[in-house]
Amino acid sequence: MRSVAVIAALALVAAPSTAWAGITGHWTATATDSIAVTGNITVTDKALIFGNGKKLRLIPVGTRQSVWTPLGAGPGAIYRINPPHDPKLLQGTALCGWPVTFIVLSQPTENSLGLTVFYGTKGVPQHFGDHSCAAYFYERP
Repeated sequence: MRSVAVIAALALVAAPSTAWAGITGHWTATATDSIAVTGNITVTDKALIFGNGKKLRLIPVGTRQSVWTPLGAGPGAIYRINPPHDPKLLQGTALCGWPVTFIVLSQPTENSLGLTVFYGTKGVPQHFGDHSCAAYFYERP
């Protein structure tokens, strides 16, 4: 019975929570950098689509409670970007400046979305500042 509990606990960390289904849909850029670089975004189960139509394919890694944005702690859905790349977005601006390897989507408040971008070959990020290169913010329209 104990091994069943351990396996169940590992599954919660390894797979994105169904609670994160609420982050899919259209989000309006609210911060100056978000408006200038990404524009409004759309989140689907498999992709992050930016205001200029460029996409990042999302590979779910799991969820983790941590400090994902400068706004503080909360749960975050972690996604691997494979192959790593740094799409050119609005006005040719780069998302990160280095090839993006992971992104984390978090909800600092109920109707907001934080997008934290990570680079490098280091393992799965544990928190903001762990090879993060940018944080962008959005609200529901």
